[in-house]
Amino acid sequence: MKTSIRMLASLVALVLFCLTITEGMSLSGISVEPRCRCIKTESRRVGNLIAKVEIFPPSPHCKDTEIIATLKTHEDICLDPNAPWVKRFIDKLLAKKN
Repeated sequence: MKTSIRMLASLVALVLFCLTITEGMSLSGISVEPRCRCIKTESRRVGNLIAKVEIFPPSPHCKDTEIIATLKTHEDICLDPNAPWVKRFIDKLLAKKN
């Protein structure tokens, strides 16, 4: 009787271990940031230097809207979404898209 209980406990432990490993592996393939991408934001005008802009809306991992600009020098910077020039820049960008 003791052997079957030990065997069952070992089997349950093995199954739980396998489930833990496979769940961790499935989450590692997902590109989810566990925190905000932007630590600090830039409010100075860099409009002429911008090559590409990415906008990330608030998410469970970050309550802020993040605007990441790639400059022509291939440097990524975070723009301050509350800066007036950034708001105008994004409005123009969205108007072009529509």
